[in-house]
Amino acid sequence: MQKLITTLALAAFLVVGLSASSESRDIWKGGSVYSHYGLGTPYDFRATYADGMGVYGVAMHDNRISSVANPASWSRAVFTNVSGVFEMKSHDATFGTEQVQSTQFQTGPFQMVMPIYRDRMGVSLSITPKTSSRYTTLNDYVLPASQNHSGSDLNYSIENQGSGGINKIEAGIGIRFTRHLSVGYAPSLFLGSINRTQTVSFEDADYRSSNLKESTSHYGFGNRFGLYYSRRDAFRQNDRAAFGLMVSLPVNFVSERSLETRVDFMDVDVRPASEYGDGDATYPLEASAGFSYNINPALQLSTDLLYQNWDNYSNFNGESDPNLQDRFRAGLGGQYIAPRRDGATMFSNFVYRLGVSYDTGNLKLNDSSIETFSIHAGIGIPSSRTNSSIDINAEYGFRGTDSDGLVSERVFGLKVSFNLSELMFIQRRLQ
Repeated sequence: MQKLITTLALAAFLVVGLSASSESRDIWKGGSVYSHYGLGTPYDFRATYADGMGVYGVAMHDNRISSVANPASWSRAVFTNVSGVFEMKSHDATFGTEQVQSTQFQTGPFQMVMPIYRDRMGVSLSITPKTSSRYTTLNDYVLPASQNHSGSDLNYSIENQGSGGINKIEAGIGIRFTRHLSVGYAPSLFLGSINRTQTVSFEDADYRSSNLKESTSHYGFGNRFGLYYSRRDAFRQNDRAAFGLMVSLPVNFVSERSLETRVDFMDVDVRPASEYGDGDATYPLEASAGFSYNINPALQLSTDLLYQNWDNYSNFNGESDPNLQDRFRAGLGGQYIAPRRDGATMFSNFVYRLGVSYDTGNLKLNDSSIETFSIHAGIGIPSSRTNSSIDINAEYGFRGTDSDGLVSERVFGLKVSFNLSELMFIQRRLQ
């Protein structure tokens, strides 16, 4: 009897997507529907002040706030800055008549920027997430009597969960060569793991549940370059125009995959041996270019474009993924920086930000790109005593489509970031 139970548990794993798939229906229980493809959903590390504008921030710079968007901007560091981000993201997914809502909390980029020679050379150390995979699905299946040897249909469910992602530890330097031109370089270590868990549960109490956990770890070394050009009085008096460019080269991952299970599979191979052990994967080329314009010291407009070459991504087995495509993301926004005045109300000293963005996404399913349209808004709350501040940024967007058997998502994100400038730090005076 025990042998029969084990065989049935194994059969449940193997029939997924085969004969039983026609009798099943996927139900998304939490997380992002689309984060189980590839390495997960790409995470855009942006400057905290650019987040509320919907842009990447590659052509922006603020002496009081650190930024990971462009290594060249670190050359303009005047103060020692430390920043960190806390994020809440809510997904409201619609699939046919089904609707599922979930909320996730996570920390975002952490960065420290220090001037070596003030406004001429600066260094940065940061930890940033690159991808995130978080989802839960529940699928109901029926194993026909002819396939389970019990004389009757066997009902069971399979719950799939995903977690993990890729993170980047980066150290770099920015150098200003001329009054207007700066360049930067940052080597980095990419590392992380993607975890997949599958649990099979049977309606019949005579059959025990089974659990399969697959973990794939990755690490690799990256290189990122930046250029930043800024000129005051570019078109009119008291204005400033800036152009930024960032290129991150492809990263070759050293990967390892392991399998853990509570089921004794005996002599049956669940998956080919080539899918376990050591492998290679490739994280794609990434580039961003942007332009910002300060009409006056209080009003700034910015736009930029992000490109990721996911079409050349290769998975653990060195194979391309037909569900992935090159990704383009465009953003446009502005901010109003209220001048500080003694005796002014608290709200009159805030920084107000607003913007929009469009993202083609890196997924193409059923001939449909999983696009995202978002509206962004934010406020900056400066300290009255120091150069430190708190940024609160919100995003509301629409991702995907409910046609062609796909899932439509409404995404709401809220980020709170702290920016410590000089507070608890000693200014460097090497210049």
